[in-house]
Amino acid sequence: MKQATNPFAPVPLWRKRLPGYAAMGVATIALAVGLVSVQNARTTVAGTLLPVSEADAATYGISAVYQLNDGSYRVEGTQKGFQSDVQAAVTIDAQGKVSAVEILSQEETENLGGQCVDPAFTSQYQGAAPFALAGKSYTVTDPVTGAAYAAAGAVSEEPAAAVDFDPTQWNLSDTSPEAEATRKMYQAGLTFSAQKGEPLDDELPPPLDSSAEAVARRKLYAADLSKSALDGEPMAVPFADQSAEKQAQIRLEQADLTTTGEAAGAVSADLTEVDALSGATITSTAVTNIVNNSYFYVTQVLSAE
Repeated sequence: MKQATNPFAPVPLWRKRLPGYAAMGVATIALAVGLVSVQNARTTVAGTLLPVSEADAATYGISAVYQLNDGSYRVEGTQKGFQSDVQAAVTIDAQGKVSAVEILSQEETENLGGQCVDPAFTSQYQGAAPFALAGKSYTVTDPVTGAAYAAAGAVSEEPAAAVDFDPTQWNLSDTSPEAEATRKMYQAGLTFSAQKGEPLDDELPPPLDSSAEAVARRKLYAADLSKSALDGEPMAVPFADQSAEKQAQIRLEQADLTTTGEAAGAVSADLTEVDALSGATITSTAVTNIVNNSYFYVTQVLSAE
């Protein structure tokens, strides 16, 4: 015979809390699904994911590169900020110009570096590249070639003392045979600057020619009787008055054996300037480096493939 249930018997605690537990579980699952959906929506890119070599990833600080349907590229990169790694996505159009910059993640100081997510800051990168921080001693450097892009207002460095000068560091951007030959001539003490104990320089003042014609040229110039003096120009320096390395350079140029003499890829101070976040130069530099590295990767690595 089935025993009758006592309607006044106390209900176990677990039975009282079961509905609440069930509701909490459903809410947790729904929240997890929602977060995954949001994350997938953020990382989904309408384009083709391109392979990136480990060497390029390390050199350019990039983690992913997409070729978008419109022919542009989206490069995701990371740089060390003030107190966190700053990750950004840079979109570069088919003409090699930056069309968008998006900060994907950062944990910088709130109201300082954390403001890098503000469109007022990231929109400054839209346009030509590379970029420099306005009013800062910031030099854009190609990660591979080392070619320096001098920023406007950058502080020029004083030349190293002769005793500390390393001729192998002279004009590093020029890897032509004549540049290497000049370095070797200096090291062997065969150039005028080496003989004088001065840094290697193709603009050193030449030794004075004491011949009668050289003295006459100087006197004519000093008396405003030469054409260069009348035109207000510096006195023309004859070939014989040039330093040994300058004469070698002239001969190489006449034989069409020299390069242009300009640093490969380097530009002057006509960079697009970006105003750094107030009090957050380190964060601003991190974002700028991501943009510049992405630019160099697209224009030099991808364009060469």
